[in-house]
Amino acid sequence: MSNKIKIFVVDTSPLITLAAAGSLDYLFYPDAKIIIPDAVFYEATDDSSKLGATDIINWAQVNHQKIEITPTHVFRIFRLAQQSDPHVRQAGLGEQAAVEVINHPAELAADEKGILLCEETAVLKRVTIEDKEKIIELSTMDFLKMLEQTQRIQSFQYVLEQARAAGRNVSAYEHIFKYSPETKQAIRDIFQLVSESGDRK
Repeated sequence: MSNKIKIFVVDTSPLITLAAAGSLDYLFYPDAKIIIPDAVFYEATDDSSKLGATDIINWAQVNHQKIEITPTHVFRIFRLAQQSDPHVRQAGLGEQAAVEVINHPAELAADEKGILLCEETAVLKRVTIEDKEKIIELSTMDFLKMLEQTQRIQSFQYVLEQARAAGRNVSAYEHIFKYSPETKQAIRDIFQLVSESGDRK
């Protein structure tokens, strides 16, 4: 696995959409480390009746060596508050946790880049690392299209159809349109096949 790229799943939408499509393993297709802030994982799985929640929990347990569910101060404070009031809720909890993780000085080394996998969020605006050029935002749609373009999957549309069939309202939001051709090519390079023996889905 490359130590040059990290994928930060900074909101629940990509997890839920991929779980609904039975495609959570697609997160492993780029040669990158997967990081999920603890509050994002909580928001996706705290109610087992939610679409995809059980699948996400099982997937994380099976792949615990490939996924880092990163603890955050903001989530720890929230859980302490829940001990006094089990019904307490905190708006934007996952986003706050994601910002905390990305802003941690040790999270991205000098030679690393970070992909923020999210839909429409304000996370990047709140990231305070000095070199924001190291951060690339991709939506679920961007991610799946890039997997198709680099021949890791046969059809991003099929994945979306599977998610919709399971009851998921799939976001069509895309971040990639705002990038330069050079940046788009750099993103494609990240998603290239890591070996000729990789199975296509």
